[in-house]
Amino acid sequence: MFELVDAEAALDGRPAPLPQGIAAAAALLAGAAAPVIAGLRTDAAGAVAAVALARRLGAVLDHAESEAVLRDLDAMRIGGWIVTTPAQARAFADLVLIVGDPAPDVLAALALERPPMLDAEQRPRRVLRLAAGETLAVRLGLLRALAKRREVAAPHDLVTLAEALAGARYGVVVWSAAQLSSLAIEMLCGLIEDLSAATRYAGLPLPAPGNAAGVAQALGWETGFPFRIAFRDGMPRHDPVHYEATRMVASGEADAVLWLDALGGGPPPWRKQVRLVALAPPGTRFADPPEVALAVGRPGIDHAGALFHPVAAAVLAALPTAPLPRPTAADLLGRIQAALPAC
Repeated sequence: MFELVDAEAALDGRPAPLPQGIAAAAALLAGAAAPVIAGLRTDAAGAVAAVALARRLGAVLDHAESEAVLRDLDAMRIGGWIVTTPAQARAFADLVLIVGDPAPDVLAALALERPPMLDAEQRPRRVLRLAAGETLAVRLGLLRALAKRREVAAPHDLVTLAEALAGARYGVVVWSAAQLSSLAIEMLCGLIEDLSAATRYAGLPLPAPGNAAGVAQALGWETGFPFRIAFRDGMPRHDPVHYEATRMVASGEADAVLWLDALGGGPPPWRKQVRLVALAPPGTRFADPPEVALAVGRPGIDHAGALFHPVAAAVLAALPTAPLPRPTAADLLGRIQAALPAC
């Protein structure tokens, strides 16, 4: 077990000056045939710097939470969806259906248990729940059939839920893609569309952790794509299957990884050994010491940064709560890029 202590850098677990760590990271990445920049738990500036470094290296970019984010994006890209913002949901929804068990702190921040803010009749808000599970997609299919008033054999709880959903003036369906399958999300989007034929409904997909939504937006404006991007001849290519970091490490295709975790989410999930450059806050523990470890500041804690705010549903400035003179992710990535050999 290796813990990154409060030092500027470490080489094979031994403390080192930051310039030496930067040089070692640049040499390791420059010598790789198929480098990957993964984790990407960072602020907007760190994401932009990661794109610049990946473009220079011809590397793959993938976020730690890309699997969940792509489930939502796939549903949107394949069939479209009707969604709303947290502010609209708080202001108008008289019925909220929570699917699965999203993070309690995010739900509490959304304040969806309170009455609608802009309801002239001051009606109470109904909050209903639908448990996730292996049969969720099937149950959502039955709900869709009931919403279309088709004669189907459905459990009593689904019949009661369908009646409640049909009685809403403005309903909002809340879910977290981290807990649901792609098929379940697709069925949810279809249910919202079915219900909207008779009344007003919208979805409220909750963002994945690790500033995944903020990084996806930053990568979008830099490359035109979300995660799982590879640069070939300077041009970005998007392939959700081929450019998955975990798959590339497991198959041996990736021969070096830069793990970027400025938000303190933890080490890489894979067990297979791979040459590793880690940018992480002090206190992060690794099963084995990375070949190069660089201590990075935490946006919104150690330094200011731009992060996606789940309640505002936008990228906002996050001011430091306990400022420390640690380098930002953008700074470290920029210094690694500057140390790369000239092409």
